Amino acid sequence: MKPVLKTLSTALLATGLMASPAVAGQKMLMLLSAPAAEAQAFNLVLANQLQASGHGVHVVLCGEAGDVALKAVPDAATKAVTPQGMTVRSLLEGLLKKGGTVQVCAIYLPNRKLQADALMEGVSAARPQDVAAMIADPAIKIMGQ
Repeated sequence: MKPVLKTLSTALLATGLMASPAVAGQKMLMLLSAPAAEAQAFNLVLANQLQASGHGVHVVLCGEAGDVALKAVPDAATKAVTPQGMTVRSLLEGLLKKGGTVQVCAIYLPNRKLQADALMEGVSAARPQDVAAMIADPAIKIMGQ
């Protein structure tokens, strides 16, 4: 790594602006609220990679990112966004198949006047106290977008 980048990385780690490297088997919490399909796909690609490499991944979707977890999925979530032709929905389904946990934030369903049965199989609504406990747990690495 170039000296300037190494110094910057060290400074970011020290200030908490950059996460430390993941330890094998570590639990990961991804808070995903990015509205753009490309950003959602990028984060879900990473979540799938982490899950496949032995990390426990828990994704909480909020805002427009939660739409991908609906049974009636929006068109944007079914359009190919990766060079391999994957869609945001297929990435989410893949994460669930690999054992990842996916939830929508607690305010997602009420703000859309929807019930839990509007969500695809395997997805539930998160409880704020449970997500807060994960955030407070130093053993869980937090990622956000």
